[in-house]
Amino acid sequence: MAIGSRAQWLNWHANLITIQRRQCVIALHDATRFALFIPCLTKKDFANFDWHFHDVFINTLLKSEVPPELIDVATTSYQPLTFDTTCNRSVQGTMNQIAQEIDYGLYYINASVADISPYRYSAELSHRPCNVKGHKDCIWPDKAMAELLAKLHKNHNNTA
Repeated sequence: MAIGSRAQWLNWHANLITIQRRQCVIALHDATRFALFIPCLTKKDFANFDWHFHDVFINTLLKSEVPPELIDVATTSYQPLTFDTTCNRSVQGTMNQIAQEIDYGLYYINASVADISPYRYSAELSHRPCNVKGHKDCIWPDKAMAELLAKLHKNHNNTA
């Protein structure tokens, strides 16, 4: 599923995956490949998915040591999620790699998905080189997200 908002900069893709018999969501920002891992969701959690997404997004930015003024930009620019069925095969390929990394990583360290911190884990998933279709060099998702937020901050200051 694709999720996004009226703000064009906030286009994400998300997949529902099952890890250790738990429902989890992987969300990946289209442009930066910034990853969010939201584990152990219940039916009640899906009813409030927008809140869970926003919580993990902002706290992952904090764990990724993004400057406070850029976190403020992310918080104030956030729009409620909308869902559609558009696909981006490049993003889906990256999400498949992340799903495999999560599943194998938890198996390798013999950890339960219920015991991990989604903020720290998402920050770790976002701090790795990533290939993006149309880019010659690898990007680092956490740095790319910080650069995107800095551009938004600059544009906001220029229009204010």
